[in-house]
Amino acid sequence: MSRSNKQRSPSPAPSLGSDDSMSDRPEFSGESPPSESESNKQRSPSPAPSLDSDDSKDGPPDFSGESPSSESESNKQRSPSPAPSLDSDDSKDGAPDFSGESPPSESESNEQRCPSPAPSLDSDDSKDGPPDFSGESPSSESDVETRLTEHKTHEIEQKPQVSPAKVSSLQWSKSGIAWMVPIVLAVLVALYAGFYHHSEELPLATLTIEPQSPVFTGETVTLKCVIESLSGWTYKWYKGSSRTPVSEGNTFSIIGATEFHKGQYWCQGERRDRPTSSQPSGKTTLDIKELPLATLTVEPQSSVFIGETVTLKCVLESLSGWTYKWYKEPSRTPVSEGNTFTIIAAAEFHKGQYWCQGERRDRPTSSQRSGILALDVKEREINIEISLQQPFIPELANTSSPRFKSLAADVSTVLNKMYSEKFGSQFLGTHINSIRPGSVVVDFVLLFKNIFLDTKNVTSILKEAVAENRPDVSVLPIKLNSIVHKPWPLATLTVEPQSPVFTGETVTLKCVIEYPSNWTYKWYEGSSRTTVSEGNTFTINGATESHKGQYWCRGERKDRPTLSQPSRVLTLDVKELPLATLTVEPQSPVFMGETVTLKCVIESLSDWTYKWYKGSSRTPVSERNTFTIIGAAASHKGQYWCQGERRDRSIASQPSGTITLDVKELPLATLTVEPQSPVFMGETVTLKCVIESLSDWTYKWYKGSSRTPVSERNTFTIIGAAASHKGQYWCQGERRDRSIASQPSGTITLDVKELPLATLTIEPQSPVFTGETVTLKCVIESLSGWTYKWYKGSSRTPVSEGNTFTIIGAAASHKGQYWCQGERRDRPTSSQPSGKTTLDVKELPLATLTVEPQSPVFMGETVTLKCVIESLSGWTYKWYKGSSRTPVSERNTFTIIGAAASHKGQYWCQGERRDRSIASQPSGTITLDVKELPLATLTVEPQSPVFIGETVTLKCVIESLSGWTYKWYEGSSRTPVSEGNTFTINGATESHKGQYWCQGERRDRPTASQPSGKTTLDVKELPLATLTIEPQSPVFTGETVTLKCVIESLSGWTYKWYKGSSRTPVSEGNTFTIIGAAASHKGQYWCQGERRDRPTSSQPSGKTTLDVKDPADIVFLMDGSGSVRAKQFLVMKTFVKNVTRSLLKFNTAFAFAQYSKATSIHVAFHQFQRTGWENQLDSIKQRGDGPTYTADAVRTVVKDLFDSSAGARPDAHRILIVLTDGESFDASSYPSVMALADEKHITRYAIGIGSAFNSKSAQDELRRIASSPDHVFRVDDVEALNNIIGRLEKSIQMSVSSHWTQT
Repeated sequence: MSRSNKQRSPSPAPSLGSDDSMSDRPEFSGESPPSESESNKQRSPSPAPSLDSDDSKDGPPDFSGESPSSESESNKQRSPSPAPSLDSDDSKDGAPDFSGESPPSESESNEQRCPSPAPSLDSDDSKDGPPDFSGESPSSESDVETRLTEHKTHEIEQKPQVSPAKVSSLQWSKSGIAWMVPIVLAVLVALYAGFYHHSEELPLATLTIEPQSPVFTGETVTLKCVIESLSGWTYKWYKGSSRTPVSEGNTFSIIGATEFHKGQYWCQGERRDRPTSSQPSGKTTLDIKELPLATLTVEPQSSVFIGETVTLKCVLESLSGWTYKWYKEPSRTPVSEGNTFTIIAAAEFHKGQYWCQGERRDRPTSSQRSGILALDVKEREINIEISLQQPFIPELANTSSPRFKSLAADVSTVLNKMYSEKFGSQFLGTHINSIRPGSVVVDFVLLFKNIFLDTKNVTSILKEAVAENRPDVSVLPIKLNSIVHKPWPLATLTVEPQSPVFTGETVTLKCVIEYPSNWTYKWYEGSSRTTVSEGNTFTINGATESHKGQYWCRGERKDRPTLSQPSRVLTLDVKELPLATLTVEPQSPVFMGETVTLKCVIESLSDWTYKWYKGSSRTPVSERNTFTIIGAAASHKGQYWCQGERRDRSIASQPSGTITLDVKELPLATLTVEPQSPVFMGETVTLKCVIESLSDWTYKWYKGSSRTPVSERNTFTIIGAAASHKGQYWCQGERRDRSIASQPSGTITLDVKELPLATLTIEPQSPVFTGETVTLKCVIESLSGWTYKWYKGSSRTPVSEGNTFTIIGAAASHKGQYWCQGERRDRPTSSQPSGKTTLDVKELPLATLTVEPQSPVFMGETVTLKCVIESLSGWTYKWYKGSSRTPVSERNTFTIIGAAASHKGQYWCQGERRDRSIASQPSGTITLDVKELPLATLTVEPQSPVFIGETVTLKCVIESLSGWTYKWYEGSSRTPVSEGNTFTINGATESHKGQYWCQGERRDRPTASQPSGKTTLDVKELPLATLTIEPQSPVFTGETVTLKCVIESLSGWTYKWYKGSSRTPVSEGNTFTIIGAAASHKGQYWCQGERRDRPTSSQPSGKTTLDVKDPADIVFLMDGSGSVRAKQFLVMKTFVKNVTRSLLKFNTAFAFAQYSKATSIHVAFHQFQRTGWENQLDSIKQRGDGPTYTADAVRTVVKDLFDSSAGARPDAHRILIVLTDGESFDASSYPSVMALADEKHITRYAIGIGSAFNSKSAQDELRRIASSPDHVFRVDDVEALNNIIGRLEKSIQMSVSSHWTQT
């Protein structure tokens, strides 16, 4: 457990008999929801449940009357809820008992945010559900205390617990546990107070939403998450209880809201530094409603004829403040505005499909579209059959007679005059339909077209007209028919320029009628019949907003036809001048040397010319729509803007906004992976590559050493990870618009593992019988925190959730194949699916009424009463107690789990059938008597805590009855760790930590006792001995070494010192001093403490290795020949000084000599002064007297200086450093001289100075002087000597170390 988990605040202990193996609903009190590995340690707080409670049934816990009813109360009550009654019986399904108060509503429960009581450990809480975030965002000091108490609770709760099936036999009696309640509460208060002062609130995420819920379908919803304190936050958004983010970023926008988006949303911050997560925000509920629907009506309903007036009306019932717009398919430009759209004088061009939509300033800003109305405009030609009656004239019988022709002409003249004057329409002519011989009636057919004809008045008008002109003729009843005829002349409207136009422009509308001629033209606006202009051309100079509207024209003439059809309606839209839009590629900042392209675009119209400006200057810097800067430099920094002009119109666009161009130097790719490796097969792995500066990077991903990209997005997602995906991945950014690439990211190694396997078991085995209860159990051995889903057949829709799927009252419908799969909030989020099991359901067999075991029974035992009716099938069963007619159970088997005194009484059952109104005869009664179970008592010696290695003895005793065997258990496990009334732990270790308890078993009933109380065994590490040494190893021969042993905890220690693996002490006391270190002292040393009380010994200290090294005698032999200049000799001495100074810290002695044709020994070992050696070296004068005899000089030094008479130490390592500027005159003597040096074990270094050593022979001479090739050094001149000091010093140290090892 990490230190952070150990410091979590305390919480009440869970019930000893509880089963918390199921996944509880976590409450993340202010912290980021824990990972699966931490979830068991960090579960949300809750008071201890009743130790006697039976919470095995699904349902919320009993809050014993809490139920705070106001927000103010909830703020005051954000402390842990009191423990529920130890006597409570919560085994029945149903809502929690609030002790007379109404249960809080969902909204109240969210406001109260008080930590929920922990469910009983007997409870089955395996059903999935949304995480309970009650208690989020604590804002008071009491909240902090609550958090601390809650976290400590879940350190205790997460001990392995006893399963519900086995806990039944472990229930404690109420009287035996009641005394513990005040003690437990006192401990909780102490822990509560102790942890309060060591915690700080996590920063709180605050969520805002715009617009406020509810929103309407199609709207854009913006949720914003803000954390005021600290910086570097990244934000994640969640929906409902899911822990899978639905979005990332401080703003989460839903564009085009739909029913799918309904739900509760919340956010949380994460960051790389501490704290790594914020408190989650409060939840906001998003409700999506349908937009109001526009309803369209039309008048008249039937077909519309040319010239008629048509009225379309748009209505929205809900809300107010609507404005309405009318559209004609397929255009999206409104043809009218207002709730009523009137077409005056319908014409052919009005045909089409119309719809309307509402708009308003407030939300929702628009409605749903109305349905589409198809408008059909028809021409109407009137066929009137008219019968004229007059006195009988024989000539009328002959249609060729003058009399008949006169009558026909008169009728035509009358009708033509009448229609032209009264109706303003076109008369098309007459023809005689029939003459009825032998009568005075002549039938005519009159043909005419009149778009304004009111047919109701035709008869009376005809009679008046005929009576005026031919009083001798009477009009009989008239019959009217509609027929189709040729088109009526149509006015055609054109406009220049096309709509929309811009404010200030001149607009010309022209009206033309192709046939016939001699038209005069009139212009109308909207539905008004008042002309706004006359003439075939209508000009608007300087268009403004007031000129917006619908325009149409019509022709008039003196001859027939006197009117044309009206033109189409033109909607004139007057808009603001277009806005120039500026874009830049690449986006600022750009890098020096890059090409920058600025583009100016005006969306509306075309044929714009463009001008570019920089800063406040009105002098254009370019006059194209694209302005390109090649080779960006600091001088190009600044603000740029553009404007469009037109050649065909005297207008300019609105200027664009300004864009600031910043020119910068090159950025770095950072790689992240989610989830962290290892991942599981089938998981989705997301690798993200980010380059902080600039945007629009393209990214390439590589695997291993290959330069072939495996992906080319900033996020590389591996869906369904497999073994083939293992390997090292890295990324690099490139830019499409630039020939640059970022630095490659670091590599990340991806490891892929198998998903855990779900295992399915079924009880009872198939086949089962109708009415039976079938329990399917799903188990995943590895990891924890699984939630389970059950599936039937091939369907992917879960039929149940929870690790146990219980079918109560099995029926034929339950037949089929079942399988399960695990899911978790943490990775892996799902398991492999289990194998499929086939469930077969058959009819119930006949049975009888039985009870097991026979009465009396003991408290805690399980009692099973079974009721069976042999004949027929399909029975349902009800169980009754005593004389009550209220059923206590409604299954054929009535099981009492954990029998108690309250279960005493008489029981009987009766069968009922759903398909018939009959009941069986009641069964005989059975009397159930319940007695107390004997209690096991546990003692432990010594008392906890104990120390590693000690012997611990636990003893179990049951006073009543005999024949007991004893079993010992650890934690919640039901597997015994030992048997016998005494359980001895020899040599306690960390693995023995835990809670121990015992229970008695016997062959006769009662077969088990009550379990003993639990005792917690804490095993601590032995105190650790700490060893220090002065001085630090290595040391040199003859030095004094002090080793010290300290044990911080406890007192009364005595100390013993050991060397190597020996157990025989080499010294005693907390300090061990070695005076005059020698090779025999080399080795590993360690110490250990001992004392008379427990613990009797400490842990041994760590071992320290003592290394003792030999001294070194070093001779510098300097070239003082005539070829060496005085200044060079001085530099040579400085080099000797520097080397001497660097080696003086070791156990070293020095001697100095120079040579030319002879050798001079200036300082022998016994003459070397450790405080005045620099003066000794400064006093050496150069010989400068001739050629170089190097071999002779080496012989002199070997004989005279490496000798005890000169102060050379017999145990010291011998080193000779020869400095020379050229080849010697006695090179032939080297073999004998070097042999002499080898006899005395002298390590030799040769340093060649100057260009003389460019020749092969000179280089060979250096190798002959040196004792090994890597002891040869060459410098170009004496000034470069200081460049080799470090290498020389390192080589000497290695040489000394090598020699020491060989020695």
